[in-house]
Amino acid sequence: MSIGRALGLGSAIILINGCQTWEYKDIGTLPPTAALPERSEPGKVQVRYFNNVNGNKVSSLTTLESYPDDPDEVVEITSLQVIENRGENYGALIRGYIIPPSSGEYQFFVSGDDETQLFVSNSPSPDGAEMIASVTGWTNREDYSKYSSQSSPIQTLEAGQRYYFEIRFKESVGGDHFSVAWQGPGIARQVITSDYIATWAQPRLSEDMNTQEAYSLGYRVGYVDGDQGLPLDPSFPPRDEDGDGLYDNWEVVYGLNPDDPSDALSDYDGDLLPAADEFLVGTSPIQADTDNDGIPDGYEYAYGLDPRDPNDASLDMDGDGYTNLEEYRADTDVDDADDVPAETAEPAAVNGLVGQYYTGRNFNQFVTARHDGTVNFHWSGDTTPAPGVPADNFSVRWSGQFTAPHSSGSEQYQFTARTDDGVRLYVDGQLVVNDWRDHGAMTFSHTSTLAAGQTVPVVMEYYERGGGATAELTVTHLNSGQTLPATAVFESPDPYSSGFQDTDNDGIPDTWELRFGLNPLSSDASSILNSSGVTSLEAYQSGLNPWSLDLAAGSAPDSPEKEIDISGDARLSWSAPLTRQDGSSLSLSEIDHYEIDYGLVPEELNLSVTVPGDATSHSFDNLSTGTWYFTIQVVDTQGLTSPPSDTVSKTVE
Repeated sequence: MSIGRALGLGSAIILINGCQTWEYKDIGTLPPTAALPERSEPGKVQVRYFNNVNGNKVSSLTTLESYPDDPDEVVEITSLQVIENRGENYGALIRGYIIPPSSGEYQFFVSGDDETQLFVSNSPSPDGAEMIASVTGWTNREDYSKYSSQSSPIQTLEAGQRYYFEIRFKESVGGDHFSVAWQGPGIARQVITSDYIATWAQPRLSEDMNTQEAYSLGYRVGYVDGDQGLPLDPSFPPRDEDGDGLYDNWEVVYGLNPDDPSDALSDYDGDLLPAADEFLVGTSPIQADTDNDGIPDGYEYAYGLDPRDPNDASLDMDGDGYTNLEEYRADTDVDDADDVPAETAEPAAVNGLVGQYYTGRNFNQFVTARHDGTVNFHWSGDTTPAPGVPADNFSVRWSGQFTAPHSSGSEQYQFTARTDDGVRLYVDGQLVVNDWRDHGAMTFSHTSTLAAGQTVPVVMEYYERGGGATAELTVTHLNSGQTLPATAVFESPDPYSSGFQDTDNDGIPDTWELRFGLNPLSSDASSILNSSGVTSLEAYQSGLNPWSLDLAAGSAPDSPEKEIDISGDARLSWSAPLTRQDGSSLSLSEIDHYEIDYGLVPEELNLSVTVPGDATSHSFDNLSTGTWYFTIQVVDTQGLTSPPSDTVSKTVE
């Protein structure tokens, strides 16, 4: 199921932590996210206007029943000043954060017509806000010397810290305006501009959160700290410097900025769950498939699956004989038994890039392959990029097919890799970036001119030696200046589907190469990855893992031996196996046919018959008198064959 389809699960709603909701339908049509937290945005503040308020005193405003949450109009301003005459008999409330650029002593000044009051807190919380300056009557524009009350006492502020402020303003008749200025380290007296303000957001980590909310938050914080070996901080609520609802340590662990509230809405891994939701759900904001079960987090969340539990991928929600993972890959509904995957020999495709993860800095030992979608990773020094992969001394290969999205002519595209440490980038089979050495985060680019709709293979190879790790790949359409979403312009074979597509023509299907750490875009069938001299092509043909020569995961189906039965004259019945020999799932669509061997001597079953893959029984006619013996084998769509079943017999008289 592509995430853009209507999910058709009615209007069930998940409530998370009392703050967020996600409706189980049409998640692809919603902006990331469908459940936005209240958030602070830099460079502006909101003005709440209340109309038809007589008098010139702020008390006429603050005693309104509609104050402060039901204004008549809300507008945004980018400096703490309004100088245009708006009208008469109204009041205004302005709330936000002031963010000083340097630590030191500041003084605030206020002007206004009519009464104007400035409140500033000693923290991001409004609880500590006190009135520090005011206009008790009226002043001319930016006249800060008419009343002694217009100048605040000295305020000692820290650089980069957020301080809640509030302006209360009342206009009666005549001219109307207000402004707030400041002076401090390196700042001559001036109106406070957009560089130093941000909108106010109701703190989500409030003291009046209920027990369930507090427990849920504490659990998430404790899990992060424990998993990362961070020292215990018993303070609660936990520190959230930018007021975006994300615990600061959590942001640091995943490479987000604890001083940037806007990154709460980021969706770096392209799974349609923004960071704010990933924090609440307990998933990774930099890994599209946190439990590595083949289904992206956003899809699992929208369908009511658990994006932290890999086992639900093998379940069958609608009981149609196909697992949730198979339905996701086939773009069918996991909750509709009548919508089943079509049988095909071609592999399912996934949007974006597939990553192959290895130990060692030169692809020394393959660990796993997964659909990453977007390459935008920032791993901290002790964070592993995937289960079984170390935090240091690892390597990754991302691959996919890029299709130029323009409709006519030839246009230019810039492929940009940013890594810490080494990187190699191949575009259309050509090595265009080669910096395979230790270095801090560096950026490398290559420009290609492509025809409309032209598809070229792209491979990015990367290694990390130690410390923090960065790996990014972006594509910019130079003609428009637009950075293209990887999931919209790249497509890759699903490494865990079946098919015969062989892009590099080396005799090994792309999906098998991805699944076992080979390069589907480079002929490597003759490579030897084991100590026994067995080539990768020989391993594929024998159904073996080319690295260990163990039975290849997902390569050989189980036999249906436990379900075989003989009835009537000679009718053999069985149930299709649902697993392979390694325990992974086997879908009905992956069964190509059955081979039944039979004969009168159990050691010499010299007769055989082929039965279609969708059959579950076969009748034998005109068998001669005697005891007949039968075994059955499963042959999948890749031509891999299960072991023979246990022998069953039938005596024909």
